[in-house]
Amino acid sequence: MVLKTKTDKKQFKKLTYPHMKLLYNVALKYTGNVFDAEDIVQETFMMAYHKFSQLKDPGKCKSWLLRILRNNFLKTCQKDNARQQLQKSDYIAFLKSETQKKGADILLEQAVDTRIVNDAIDQLPIKYKEILILYYMDDMLYKDIAKALDIPLGTVMSRLNRAKEALKVTLLKQLKDSREKTCI
Repeated sequence: MVLKTKTDKKQFKKLTYPHMKLLYNVALKYTGNVFDAEDIVQETFMMAYHKFSQLKDPGKCKSWLLRILRNNFLKTCQKDNARQQLQKSDYIAFLKSETQKKGADILLEQAVDTRIVNDAIDQLPIKYKEILILYYMDDMLYKDIAKALDIPLGTVMSRLNRAKEALKVTLLKQLKDSREKTCI
């Protein structure tokens, strides 16, 4: 119910505002952070304002406000828990399905392989790196790459070839280094 008269607003302020600091401190204890505490106190005052007509005994205003605050906090916790549980369960279900399909050891190997290739690409000069990325990752055609980089078509083809060779050399060197480490 929206308050219609000025006396109701004055009465609301007179009864509730003295408890604002207490409500904030309790909300801060509940939430553990300033931002959530401020939000819950604001929601509490909004709800109290709209339901002020339900307060029968002005002497019980403090306990009435604290009950509203607690209910708002519990509602917020339930929403957050449900959201976190959903995200957690979705993630766990995804991991289970992926590990059942391929196996955890295969997934780990793929992640390591991807990291190794990305590191090798990062070591290339920019003129080769950009061609590789545009061609393999963005699936662009030679002519589109030439247009995008404003270079001749022949240059795109030769740089792509050189990029692949440089990548091959880098990856073979890394493979050789990792084999030498395991043999030691």
